[in-house]
Amino acid sequence: MSADPVLVLQLQRMGDLILTFPLLTRLKQRWPGHPVWVVAEPQFFRDLMPLAPEAVFFPPQHCPALARGRYAAAVNLSGRPEASACLARLEAGRKIGAAALPGGLHVFGYWQLYRTALTQNNHNNAFHWSDLSLLDLDPTARLTDVGHSLPKGAGTGRIGLILGASEAAKRPDAAFWARLAARLAKAGATPVFLGGPAEAGLGREVARLSGLGGANLCGRLSLREVAGVLQTLDLCVTPDTGPMHLADWLGVPVLNLSMGPVHARETGPSSPGQWVLRARMSCVGCWQCRRARLYCKQAFTPSAVADVALALVNKSPALPSAASGLREPAGLALYRTGRDCLGLHTLERAGAQNRQAVSCRPLLEDFWQAAFLFLYDPSLRALAQQRLSNLQNAFPALAHRLGSGFARLCAQCAAHLKRRSPALPATFWRAEPPLLRLFAGHLHMFLQNADYAPTGWQTAVDRLTALCGLFASQK
Repeated sequence: MSADPVLVLQLQRMGDLILTFPLLTRLKQRWPGHPVWVVAEPQFFRDLMPLAPEAVFFPPQHCPALARGRYAAAVNLSGRPEASACLARLEAGRKIGAAALPGGLHVFGYWQLYRTALTQNNHNNAFHWSDLSLLDLDPTARLTDVGHSLPKGAGTGRIGLILGASEAAKRPDAAFWARLAARLAKAGATPVFLGGPAEAGLGREVARLSGLGGANLCGRLSLREVAGVLQTLDLCVTPDTGPMHLADWLGVPVLNLSMGPVHARETGPSSPGQWVLRARMSCVGCWQCRRARLYCKQAFTPSAVADVALALVNKSPALPSAASGLREPAGLALYRTGRDCLGLHTLERAGAQNRQAVSCRPLLEDFWQAAFLFLYDPSLRALAQQRLSNLQNAFPALAHRLGSGFARLCAQCAAHLKRRSPALPATFWRAEPPLLRLFAGHLHMFLQNADYAPTGWQTAVDRLTALCGLFASQK
C-alpha cells in the first residue's frame, strides 16, 4: 500500500506559491516516502513545476475530490473558501491552517494563527512568511536544516529590471524605469526589461522613453523562459513581486526596491545575501497606506538606485562582503538579508554610514519575534531576555510601558476568566497602543479561535504571566 500523501493548499498568487517551495522541501524531509500534493492555480504552476521541489500539482477545481482523501498531513496556506472547506472535510494525521468547521472558521497551528492575526496588524512583525509556513511542523522553532540558495551573478554584465507588480503603488512608473535603464546602459551595463503580458504596454513605454528597444522582453516570454533569462543576470532590480521571488529561489542576486504597501521582513527576498532598498521612514512595512501620498515611493530616485545597483554588480565577485563599502542614498536605507542562529530570516542594515539616529522599531520587532518564539518554545527564554535587555538599554521608557501593558492585559484576562466572559469587543486589539497591538491582535484572534472557552482564557493568562516574568527577571 502506498503512503498517504501530504497535501498543501496554496491558491494565492505566483509569489506566494514560490514562497511555499521551502515548505515542500521540508515536508519531504519530515515525511520521507510520502508524495507531496499541491493545489495551486495552473497559470502559475505549469511553468514552475520544473523549478519546484518534487510535487504533484492540482488545480483548485479538484478541492472537492481531494477533500474526500486521507493524508499524512495537510497544510492550508490560502484564505480562499474552497481551501478552508477542503481542509475541514479531509482526513489527516496533522492539520495546519484555516478550516471551515461547522461552528465557523478555525485555524490549526500556533504560527498559522499568528500569521492570520497579522491582517491589518503587521507593524512590528519580524517573521518572513516563508518561515511562518515552516514553523508549525516541529515543536522547536529552528529552521537550520532548511537549505536556501546563495546568490551568484552570471558574469554577463546584464541587469534585469522587473517592471511590474500586483499594484501600481508597489512599483516605479515608466519614466523612473527609463531613466534608470539609461543610466545603467551609460555605465556599461546591459539592461533587460522583464514582465508578463500585463506589463507589455509598460515595457514598450520604458523602451521608447529610454531608447533601448532591444532591451524589452515584456510579454514575449513564458514564465519558464523568464526563469532562463533570470539565470543569465548579474543582478535583478525588482519591486516586491512574483518574479522577484523566482529570481531569489534560483539564486539570482536581487536588489529589491521595497516601496508601497509591502514589508520586506515579511515578503522580501528570503535567501541570505540578497539586498533590499527601502525608504528611511518609520511607517515602512504597512499593508495599506493611510497618508495623502506614497512618501515611501517618492524617496526612490533612478540615480540613487542606479548607483547602488552598479556598486553591487562591480563588487559581485566578493558579494558577501560588498556592503562594507556602500553608501546609502539620501532618504533610503540599504539592507542585507541573512539567517540567524535559528535559521530565521534577518534583515540587517548594510550601508557604510554610521547609524546616527537609532530607531526603536528594529529593537521592538526583534523583541516581539523573540517573545512569540519563547511562548512557542520555552527553551528560547534566554533569547527573549536578551532582546528585552537590548530594548531596555536603548529605550528604557518604552520598555517600561511595554511591561506595564503586559501586566494590565494579564489582569484583564484574569478578570475575564473569573467572570467566564463570553467574548471581547471587536475593538479590543485596535484600542491598544501601537507597541502592544501585535500581541493584542494575536491574543484577540487566539481567544476567538478557542471560542472564548475557559481553557483559552487560562492559556492567555499563562502566556501573559510568562511575558511579565521576562521583565521580573531583568530586575
